[in-house]
Amino acid sequence: MPVPVDDLKLLLQSTRPEATLVLVAGSYVVAGSAELATKALRGALPVVTREELLERVGGWPVTDRDLDEAAATLSSAVDNLGG
Repeated sequence: MPVPVDDLKLLLQSTRPEATLVLVAGSYVVAGSAELATKALRGALPVVTREELLERVGGWPVTDRDLDEAAATLSSAVDNLGG
């Protein structure tokens, strides 16, 4: 399932502690560490944390091209995991 660049942007803008992009019920959601423990996100597939994404793209500043490349790589990873 393709990872939308807009969702990666939301992840980068998130102020949630330990923000993570997860796949749940066919949708991508940005969740903080406390939210990941809730019933609503039980069984969610973690895709990438904010820190991991920044590491992938080489830190700030982040360009649209950086996010396009990260989205393509993450999409392949999700597909390989059966997401």
